[in-house]
Amino acid sequence: MKTLIIFAHPNPASFNAAILGAVKEELEKKGVETRIKDLYAMNWNPVLGAGDFQQLLAGNVPEDIAREQADISWADQLILISPVWWFSIPAILKGYVDRVFSMGFAYEYAEIGPRGLLSGKKVKIITTSGALEEHDKHTGMTGSIKASVAGGIFGFCGFDEIKYRNCYGVPSVTDRERQKMLQEIKEFVR
Repeated sequence: MKTLIIFAHPNPASFNAAILGAVKEELEKKGVETRIKDLYAMNWNPVLGAGDFQQLLAGNVPEDIAREQADISWADQLILISPVWWFSIPAILKGYVDRVFSMGFAYEYAEIGPRGLLSGKKVKIITTSGALEEHDKHTGMTGSIKASVAGGIFGFCGFDEIKYRNCYGVPSVTDRERQKMLQEIKEFVR
C-alpha cells in the first residue's frame, strides 16, 4: 500500500516528530512504499490566495499544488500527524487542505450535490493534545476534529476509510506513558 504522510509540527524534537519516526519505522518494517510531506520543513504556503483561485478557475493548477495533488493521487493511504491547536489542526495543515484538495481534484458539484473524487483511498489522522481525555469529554475537542477534519474534509472528498486517534496529555504524562502511546500508534498504522 502506497502511503503519503503529511506532517505538521514546527519542532523537530516534538512528540509529534517521535510519532512520525514510529510511523516511518512501522511502515518500513512492513515494506510499505512511503513519501513524507513535512509542511514546516517544506515552508509550505498555506494561503489560498486570489491568484490560486484565478489559476484554478482557468484550469491551470499552480505548480506547488499540482505536485501535492500528484502525490495524493499516487497514494492509497494518507496519514496525517499534527497537534491539536485550539480544537483544530494547525493553520499550515488547514491551508494545505484549502489549496490542495481543490474542486475538480478532490470533489466536484454534480446535479445531485457535491461528490467526492478521492474514493478508494484511506486516511488515518493522528493528533496530540495537551488536554487529558477527561477534559475532552467535557469540551468535545476531538469531536470537533472528527466532525470538521475526518468527516468535513475526508468524508466530503470521498475517502472510503477514515480513522482517527488522539494522544492525550502529552506534556504532562510520563515518558513511559508516551512510549506506550508510540506503541499504540504503531499498531494503529498497521
